Amino acid sequence: MKSQVLILLFAALCSLSTTSRAQETIHITNGEWEPFLSEYSYQYGLNSHIVTEAFKQEGILVKWGFFPWSRAYQIAKEGIEWEASCCWRSSEEIAKDFLVSGIVSKTSYVFFHLKSMEFDWQNLSDLKDLTIGTTIEYNYGKPFMEAIADKKITVQYVPTDDQNYKKLLRERIHIFPNDLIVGYAQIRNSVSADDVSLFTHHPKEFEINTLQLLISKNSEKGQYLLDKFDSGLKKLKEAGLLSTMYKDLRDGKYDKQEVKWQE
Repeated sequence: MKSQVLILLFAALCSLSTTSRAQETIHITNGEWEPFLSEYSYQYGLNSHIVTEAFKQEGILVKWGFFPWSRAYQIAKEGIEWEASCCWRSSEEIAKDFLVSGIVSKTSYVFFHLKSMEFDWQNLSDLKDLTIGTTIEYNYGKPFMEAIADKKITVQYVPTDDQNYKKLLRERIHIFPNDLIVGYAQIRNSVSADDVSLFTHHPKEFEINTLQLLISKNSEKGQYLLDKFDSGLKKLKEAGLLSTMYKDLRDGKYDKQEVKWQE
């Protein structure tokens, strides 16, 4: 009888240990940049989905919080309630406060404009006579931001990307920079179906970069979480799951919805 009790007690302890591991959680801040990141996209967007699945490979649950980008960055930097933020272009400044993961996705900017406007460019100096739409708190790369500061180009700021596409339609701006995939997904959600076909983009890319998960150096488990994420991300790649996700992206599965996504 005693041996049976010991066996049951051992089984219960093993079960508790397994449950504890299964419930290990990381809290990550996020923002709006559909279809890669959005509270209104399937699985909160492609990048969010990649991060969730990578941690799932390692038995870690992700809890997401959506904030304006500047706040998402700041509270993740503190590393108290929120330990990480998804997903950012790394820089020397960011690396001072965060551990930076492997590559989640790649990104670059192109200029969107109306098909009715002839547009070509090779250098920022070619844009001096145009009005460029920009979004508050966005960083379009060092050369572009320096050109703004030096008043070599003319920009108009608005709070959201959506507003810039509407300004393009009303011809209040000439061009607007955004990621190619993000841009067309946002256009589909910002203007009427009839107006979508009025937009095009210039093929020249600039500020080609990568997006990574940032984990606060103030988090006691920072390095552990980084190692777990990079390990899970490698498993996703090896299993071919990333290819499936990118096919879903091209098919519009991560496009912004009208209501907040619920798992």
